[in-house]
Amino acid sequence: MKKRCICAAILSALPALAAAQSSVTLYGRLVAGVTYVNNTGSGHVVEGDTCGPPSCNLWGLKGNEDLGGGTAAIFTLENGYNIQNGRLGQGGVMFGRQAFVGLSNPQWGTVTLGRQYDPPSETVGYFPSSNNFATGYGSHFGDLDNLNQSIRINNAIKYVSPTWDGLHVEGLYSFGGVAGSMSTNQVWSLAGMYTHGPVSVAVGYLDIRDPATSANGTGGVYASNGNYVGSLSNYVALQDAKSMKSFTAGGSYAIGHATLALNYAHTELDQSQYFVANGFANAGSGSDFRMDSYEASATWQFTPALLVGAAYIYNAGKADYQDLKPDFQQVNLGMTYSLSKRTSLYGVAIFQKAGGDGIAPVFGANGATVGRAAIAEIPGAGFDSSSSKQVLVTVGMYHSF
Repeated sequence: MKKRCICAAILSALPALAAAQSSVTLYGRLVAGVTYVNNTGSGHVVEGDTCGPPSCNLWGLKGNEDLGGGTAAIFTLENGYNIQNGRLGQGGVMFGRQAFVGLSNPQWGTVTLGRQYDPPSETVGYFPSSNNFATGYGSHFGDLDNLNQSIRINNAIKYVSPTWDGLHVEGLYSFGGVAGSMSTNQVWSLAGMYTHGPVSVAVGYLDIRDPATSANGTGGVYASNGNYVGSLSNYVALQDAKSMKSFTAGGSYAIGHATLALNYAHTELDQSQYFVANGFANAGSGSDFRMDSYEASATWQFTPALLVGAAYIYNAGKADYQDLKPDFQQVNLGMTYSLSKRTSLYGVAIFQKAGGDGIAPVFGANGATVGRAAIAEIPGAGFDSSSSKQVLVTVGMYHSF
C-alpha cells in the first residue's frame, strides 16, 4: 500500500516537472497620450499619441521548451496596435512586430527563423535618444538608418552569439523570395556590441535590395513604401530605391548619475526615385541619395524615479541630382517619471529645422513642380511643416505587463 502511494505521488508530480522545463509568457505595453504638432499647413494639430519612450503599443507571447543538454526551443509572436482605435499596427499584419521560432544554447548561441529585427537596430539602436527618452519622433531623419526599427525583416535567418567577456555578435540573412531573382528583396546584416563596466560600443551594417518594392509577403519587405509608414510623408519616395545600405556605430559612457552617448549613421539609397516621382526636371532614371546622421545625447537620473535627457542631431544629406545638399537639425528634450516599476509618465519636446539645399517640391497652380524648398518633417509626426521649422510636444503614460 505504501509503495502504491509513493508511485501515485511521483506520477502526479510529473506534469509539474514537465511544466517547469517549459514556459509561455504573455507580455505587452500600453502607451497613450496627447501630441501637439505646429506648422502643419492648416495651423497646429493635437492628436492622440500611441508611442512613448520605450516603444509603441505591443503585446506578445514568448516561450521556451527545454530540449536537454542546455538547448531550448524558443518562439516569439509579437503584435503592434493602436490603443486609440484598436487597429493592428505595421500595416495590419497580425504579428507585424516579430514572429519567429528557433533554438537557443548558452554555449553555441541562438538561431531563429521568421520575421525579425535587424542586428544593428538591436545593438547600435541602444544609443540614440529616440530609443531612450525621446520617443520615435526623435529618431534620425525619417529613420532612414532603421535604428528605430521601422523595418522588420521577413523570411529571415538570424544568429546571435553568446556573450564572450562582454562581446556578442549578430548576423541575419533574408531570402528574396522572388522567382527568377535571388537578389530582389534580399537582406543581409551584421553587428557587434561590447560592454565593459560603464562603457558600451557597437557597430553594424544593413543591406536591403529594393527596400520599397512588394515581395508579396515572402521576401525581405512586405509592402511597397510600407517599411517607413509613419516615419516619412513628404519625403517617403526616398526609399523607393534599388538598394539601401546603412553603416551605423555608437557608444555610451556612464559616470555617476549621468550617461553620455554618441552615435553615427551613414545611409546610401542607390537610384532613389524621389526626384523622378516628384516631377523634378531632368531627373532621369533616378538619383543616388546619402544621409549622414550625427547624434550626441546626455541623460541624468535626478532621482530613482526621475530621468531627464537632451540630444542634438545633425542630418546631412547629399543627392547626385544637381549635387543638392539638404540638412536637418533637430533637438530632443525629454523626461520620464516612474510611478512604479511598470508605470511611468513622460513628456518630450522636439524641434527640427531644415536647411541647406531644399529638396521638397514646390508645386505651381497646374500641379507641376516649379521649384524646391527646405521643409521640416519630424519623423512619424504625419504632417509636413509649412516652413523650414517644426515643433512637436507629446505627453502621456505607459504601462508594461
